Amino acid sequence: PADGAAPAQADDGGVPADEAFAARDILPPLPAPAPLPVEPGPAPSLDTETEPQAGIDPAALEMLATDAAARAHRMLAEALSPGHERQPPPVGLTPQQDAVRLVAEARPTSWIAKRLAAGSERRGAELDAAVRAWRYGGAAALAVLEEEWTPGPEDLARARARLAGAWEESERPRLRSAGNRWTAVDRDVQLRYGRDGRWWPYREEGGRWVPAGPADDDPAAALGGFDVADG
Repeated sequence: PADGAAPAQADDGGVPADEAFAARDILPPLPAPAPLPVEPGPAPSLDTETEPQAGIDPAALEMLATDAAARAHRMLAEALSPGHERQPPPVGLTPQQDAVRLVAEARPTSWIAKRLAAGSERRGAELDAAVRAWRYGGAAALAVLEEEWTPGPEDLARARARLAGAWEESERPRLRSAGNRWTAVDRDVQLRYGRDGRWWPYREEGGRWVPAGPADDDPAAALGGFDVADG
C-alpha cells in the first residue's frame, strides 16, 4: 500500500511451515503401500457399434492400452522392491527402439507388427532379428545387434585376455576379429563384445547374423550351446 501499511494476509487455512516441520515427530507414520496386484488390469474393449473417427484404429489402441497397463504394473513392482531408490533411472527409448519393444513384449497381430516395422524403418527380417535381440537382453542387446564399434586399447586387451583364458588350449576355437566381433573360422557362430564388457552369441541364418542367446561375462559360456571347437 502507498501509505506503508503492511498488506493484509488472507487466512487460506494453511499451516505455517515451522509448525508443520515441528509436528513431524508426533504425526502418525504413513500407511504401508497397497499390495501389488497379481497382474495388470485388462484394457477396455473398444469394439463398439460406433464407427471410430478417421485415423483411429481401435485394435491398435487396445494393444497400446494393454501394453501401458503391463508397463505400469512392472514399474510399480520395481518401485516397491527394496533398494529401488538407489537404482539409476531407466534410459528413455527412441521411437525405433520402442517399436521393437512393443513387438517383443505386446506381441501384436501381424498387420500391427508390419506397421511398427515400417515406422521403425526396418524390413520384416530386420524386425525379427531386433525382436529376438530384445527378448534376450532389451535395449543393450538391440544395440549389440545394430551397432558395430571398435574397442579401445584397454577394452581390446581385456577382451583378448578373456578370450585367451576362456578355453583350454585344445578346445579353443579359431576366431577372426573385426571391430567388436569375433567370428569362428569355418563355423556359423560369432561372439559380439558389448560396451558393458559382456559377450553375446550370434549365429548365421540365411546369410544374416542373428542373436542366439543372452549375454554372459564368459565368452565360452556364451557359446556354450554351440560346437565351436577347431576340428
